[in-house]
Amino acid sequence: MMKPYQTLALALLMFSCWAQADTAAFLKEREQKYKLPAAAKDFHTFAPVRVATFSNWAKYFNSCTIEPGTQSRSLGQGQLPRPLSYARFPIGGTRTLDDFIETFQVTSLIAAQADKILEERYPRMRLASDKFASFSMAKSITSLLVGIALDEGKIASLDDPASKYVPAIADSAYGAISLRHLLRMSSGRIYSENYSGTDDNSRAVSHLESQGAITAINLFKGNPFHTPGTKFNYAGIESIVLNQVVSHATGQSICQYMQEKIWGPIGAQDSGTWQLDGAGHAMGLMGFAATARDWVRLGLMIVNDGKVGDRQVISKSYLDEATRMSAQPEHFHKGKGVNRIYGYGYHFWLHGENQPVMLGIFGQHLFLDRSRKAVLLITSAWPSTVMPMYSMNYSRLFEAFTESLDTTSIKP
Repeated sequence: MMKPYQTLALALLMFSCWAQADTAAFLKEREQKYKLPAAAKDFHTFAPVRVATFSNWAKYFNSCTIEPGTQSRSLGQGQLPRPLSYARFPIGGTRTLDDFIETFQVTSLIAAQADKILEERYPRMRLASDKFASFSMAKSITSLLVGIALDEGKIASLDDPASKYVPAIADSAYGAISLRHLLRMSSGRIYSENYSGTDDNSRAVSHLESQGAITAINLFKGNPFHTPGTKFNYAGIESIVLNQVVSHATGQSICQYMQEKIWGPIGAQDSGTWQLDGAGHAMGLMGFAATARDWVRLGLMIVNDGKVGDRQVISKSYLDEATRMSAQPEHFHKGKGVNRIYGYGYHFWLHGENQPVMLGIFGQHLFLDRSRKAVLLITSAWPSTVMPMYSMNYSRLFEAFTESLDTTSIKP
C-alpha cells in the first residue's frame, strides 16, 4: 500500500508528464502553423514566415546577449476600467480589441499603468517567453543611451559635432552634424528610406551588415542640402552615427553599456538580444529583441520620468527634451513637417505633448503616456513595412486606452 507522500509524488510526476506532453504538442502545432523560414531574410518577400521570424530574431541574426540584473521589477495585476474598443479608420464603427488583434496581425499586446498589467495577450500562438523584434523601436533606445552618456558627462553637449567623438567619420556627410540635429533626424542631407531595396538605407544597411558602421557612414559624402535642424527627414544612418558616438564617448560596447545602464536598472526579467553589424557592434537603428513584459518595463521607466524605484536611470530633463512636443521646433510638430499622426523628438515619435511612441516597421509600437504613467505595447507582423491605415487604427486604440484611465491614484 502506498504512503500518502508517495501518492502525492506519483500524482505530481503524472501531472508533470502531462504538462510536458501538452507543451510539446503545442510547440509542434505552433511550428507547423507558423513556420520558421529557411533563410534569415525570407520575411522580406514571404509574409507567412514573419510571425515566427519576428519572435526568433537572434536565431537568424548574429546578436549579443544583454543580461538582466540580479533583481527583476515585479509587475502586479490590474484590470482595464472598461473593455478596449476603438473607432475604426476609415470605415467607422466601433470595434473590439479582439477585432483589432485579428485584423492587424498582432503578435503580442500589453496594456499597463503604474506597475500593473491591465491586459495581456499573445495571439498567433506566441508565448510570454518569446523575444519580439523591434526594428526601429531600437532607435529610441539609442536616444536613451545618448541621454545617459550626456547625464554622465561622457558626452559634453548635444551641440557637439559627431566627429568630436568619432574622428573616423570626420570626412563623411555626417561628421560635422550636431548630435541634436541627428537626434531629430534633421541633418539636412537628402537620404532615402522607403524600403524599396534600392534606397540609401538599403545601401547603408548592406555595408553595415558586411563591414560595420564606420564603413557604412563613410559611404555618404558632401554638404547638407538643407540647413541642419530645419527639416525632418527620416534616415536610419543618423541612428548609426549616434550609436558610434555613444560607444566612442563611453569606451564601452553598446551591448555592455545597455546592460549596465538600462537593462539591469529597469529590472528586466529576461535577457535581450541586439543584432551585431559586420564589425561586431550592436546596430543603432534596429535589431533589438526582448520579451513583451520587458518592453513594458522599459516603457514604465520612461513614463515614470526616468526612475525605477529610487534609482534615476536617465534624467527627467533629457526625457523632457526628447519626448515633449513643446520642446521641439514647430516644424517637428504633428502635421507641421513630419506627418499627420506624429511629431518627432529625439528619436521618439510624438503622439501628443506627453505621449512619446517607439515605432518599428511591420507594426511594432510602444505607446507611452507620461501624464497617466501608462504603456501600451503592440508587436505585429504586418503584410507590408509601412501601412498608414493600420497606423491610424493603432493610434486610435492608444487614444481609447488612455482616455479610459483613472489618473487620481497615480503618484506624481
